[in-house]
Amino acid sequence: MNDLEAFLPTDVLVTGRDIIFLWVSRMMMLTKKFTGQVAFNDCVITGTVLGKDGKPMSKSRNNGVDPIEMFDKFGVDATRIYLASIATGADIKWNDIGVETYRNFANKIWNATRFCLMNAEGAAVDHQSLMNSGQWFVGSGQEENSSPTTGHRPLTTALADRWIISRLNKTALAVNRALDTYQFHEAVSLLYHFFWDDFCDWYIELVKDEITAGSPPYEGGVAAASADGVVLTSRTRILTILEIALRMLHPFMPYLTEELWQKLPGTSSALHDAAYTDADATIMLTKFPPGDVAAIDQKAENEMSAVIDVIKKVRNIRAEMNISTAIKFTVHIAADEDFRNVFAANKAQILKLAKAEDLVIGSELDVPRASAKAVTNDARLAVPLEGLIDFDVERARLTNQIAKLTEERTRLDAQLSNANFVDRAPAEKVTELRERSAELEHQINTLNNNLGALD
Repeated sequence: MNDLEAFLPTDVLVTGRDIIFLWVSRMMMLTKKFTGQVAFNDCVITGTVLGKDGKPMSKSRNNGVDPIEMFDKFGVDATRIYLASIATGADIKWNDIGVETYRNFANKIWNATRFCLMNAEGAAVDHQSLMNSGQWFVGSGQEENSSPTTGHRPLTTALADRWIISRLNKTALAVNRALDTYQFHEAVSLLYHFFWDDFCDWYIELVKDEITAGSPPYEGGVAAASADGVVLTSRTRILTILEIALRMLHPFMPYLTEELWQKLPGTSSALHDAAYTDADATIMLTKFPPGDVAAIDQKAENEMSAVIDVIKKVRNIRAEMNISTAIKFTVHIAADEDFRNVFAANKAQILKLAKAEDLVIGSELDVPRASAKAVTNDARLAVPLEGLIDFDVERARLTNQIAKLTEERTRLDAQLSNANFVDRAPAEKVTELRERSAELEHQINTLNNNLGALD
């Protein structure tokens, strides 16, 4: 086979819009004329990288960015994933803050892996044990649109575990769809939010006490891993989820993910060819996680969403009412029977993450008038404020804050009502002021509601 037979047609051509007619269309027409074949199957049009002044980077304008400086300052992986996060085909207005965001993401991945490894005694990445236990999982052989084998019992009944496994598989399926259609920015967004929000902010916090039991430096826990199968299973599960997440992130952050993947115990079980040995082990020889539609548990996702919303609302009440984090209080929740059962079953997690003392669950709220209230999609909450704050001091604080925000909003609205200003100012500036005005209106309404709760 000669080179022409081997490489024609090209699978995908990645190019810029400025040469679509000059070069791309001619490639297609001439290749078709002289060979009878198309030149390429897919064409991905990239955007133009713009300088901070919004104009295309060029030496004459001196508005370019030295990539080596970016690599030294933020890291190669952070720069790479930032570029991939820009919508396919959209122009890229270079922004160091965007690269810094993904540098922080890299730090988050590193620290999460470090935490898991610090508490991994006795555990290792183990896809096979999860599969054999009947827990449908990424890479278990169940492809999209398949059905689980009947008679299998789930490995875990804990809501947090069922939720994270469902979210992991749903993310893997969506990432595969995004990559298949060259929507790299969608894949990056999915992975960013899964790892930072679902895995780090919620799942690790929900199971932290369980996986750290008896592990240094978390001594004095429930039991050592060697004596407690539940702890060992939890550690195995979190390591396996982490390993799968690193594999999905690898195309965008190859150096970091390879380094961390090598540190995980048992990663050779993820190699896609049995002929490979531990000596061959590299994340590059693993199969990209396909996702498993049979592992998606929408009921678990809905229930965990309700639990998370409650925790967020309680945290908001604490912040908005200026309640010290050292003070624990009672939270009242009203919901229908199904969600009352969900909140009751997850009471310990809600109390821990909301830093509350007790949870009163019922069909209606029975609380004093002086209570801070909030609403979620599935529940109504209230926190009685008597004894938590000094009402007079808090009234004065809220009144003063409302006055300051109202003054700022009045000034902004005066600018926006000036036709000369709106016509002459850059569109981005006008949009920014309008968004700030809307934000101020929301803050003022929230503060007025909080002030009313003190009466």
